[in-house]
Amino acid sequence: MTIEERKAIYQTFCDEGKITSLFNQPWWLESIGSWDVSLGMRNEQVVGAMPFATGRRLGISTIGMPALTHHLRLWMDKPPDVSDHKWLTREKQIIWSILDQLPGYGYFSMVFDEKSFDNWLPFHWKQFRQEMRYTFVMDRVDAETLDQQLSRNLKRNLREAEEEIVISREVDSSTFYELCRNTYAKQNLKMPYSKELISRLDAAIIKNKAGVKLGAINKRGQFIAVSYLVWDQDTAYYLLAGDNEEGRATAASIVLCREAMQIAFEERKVNQFDFCGSMLENITDMRRQFGARSVPLMKIFKAKWKWLDLAYALTR
Repeated sequence: MTIEERKAIYQTFCDEGKITSLFNQPWWLESIGSWDVSLGMRNEQVVGAMPFATGRRLGISTIGMPALTHHLRLWMDKPPDVSDHKWLTREKQIIWSILDQLPGYGYFSMVFDEKSFDNWLPFHWKQFRQEMRYTFVMDRVDAETLDQQLSRNLKRNLREAEEEIVISREVDSSTFYELCRNTYAKQNLKMPYSKELISRLDAAIIKNKAGVKLGAINKRGQFIAVSYLVWDQDTAYYLLAGDNEEGRATAASIVLCREAMQIAFEERKVNQFDFCGSMLENITDMRRQFGARSVPLMKIFKAKWKWLDLAYALTR
């Protein structure tokens, strides 16, 4: 089966509503870069699918996460009447079939959400390893309940910041990119995404009506903070955010985050708001002040050679 044939089959599953997760959509994957999909087979029928990004690093072919993609979901066709016992066996068979169909690679590294599979043992039995990661999620609440969940410190910061800024839903890609780059520069880090990549994804999101850019404007009419909210039918994701010195001083990003939640729950009426997590202590503390709960993600990885595993660990 050619890559075009695999993608066509995968597109059909998405069009039929079997695969609904935002990050799994072909248009999302296509806007990011080179991707492929491995299909799991059972009785000559496609019963599983795992999209992935392809690339090379240190001269080695890789299977991994597409850029700007928080996680992916491994889709499996689970019959509604299958018993737990039978499903464990079938789940193993589907995952193994997906892995068997992968192209050759030197390094594999994927992050799956908790809805991808019931257990990761089929990967373990194929010599893959796993690392637990976390995102922070809020379940849908009304505006009054949301305000009640905010910490006292956060409420004070919001009151003060709201007096200084105006929120706009019209942010051009260049302004958005520069403020995001400023945030990375503040941490002495290079912006990991090119302006062209951000613009390409932005155009795809707008075309598919799957998100909105938010900007905080000071009294002089200048953008001091930005954020990008994206969504599917079930969940809204706080994908990217950036600010400058004034934005950080006035806590403008907190106001944008609160606005994003209102859009998610009141306008889009999704069931969950995903902060697109972080393992950094100061960021997780802020998420908890909003009333978010931690949700596990599973990073599953495998290197073909031990020296390669070490090399990638040193460059992460």
